[in-house]
Amino acid sequence: MPGTEACRWLLALAALVLVPTAGAADSARASAAAPPSAAASMASAPANQAAGPRLRIVEVRGIELRGNQARIDLVLQVRNPGGWKLSLDDIRFHCSFNGTATAQGHSTGDLDLPPHGSADVPVRVDVDGAALLQVLAALPPDGLVHYRLDGDAELNHTLLRVPFHEQGDVALRLR
Repeated sequence: MPGTEACRWLLALAALVLVPTAGAADSARASAAAPPSAAASMASAPANQAAGPRLRIVEVRGIELRGNQARIDLVLQVRNPGGWKLSLDDIRFHCSFNGTATAQGHSTGDLDLPPHGSADVPVRVDVDGAALLQVLAALPPDGLVHYRLDGDAELNHTLLRVPFHEQGDVALRLR
């Protein structure tokens, strides 16, 4: 049986699905179905934030090119926007740099985040070497690239996967 925290996430997600775009009475009824902490979080945050973790790339620690393959060592910051503990068992994602699909990655361990907390997670991703060379050839002098992360995270061994779609800028340089 899932833990209490996983049940809160399940109820919060169910409430998000049940909330129609019209009708305040229906919205109030759906919010009442969620636990108090989930209802408060949903009221104070957009729906996409209440549904799961927020991620961003905070650093590219290294790039290793070997023929047609490459590896990139990233540091992801994972943030819990909710008002209750968030336990993640697996984070899977696709990453693109400057619009070029470049890498796929996943976390290798469990992650427990306190309410409104965050953690830095080192991740090594295997990359298509040709795609990475295309991105590196077009780097501006400051090395900044626009990235997009699309993926999902598993909540507390429940097999429930919550999607995320994030983007930002990060320095990408060979060292």
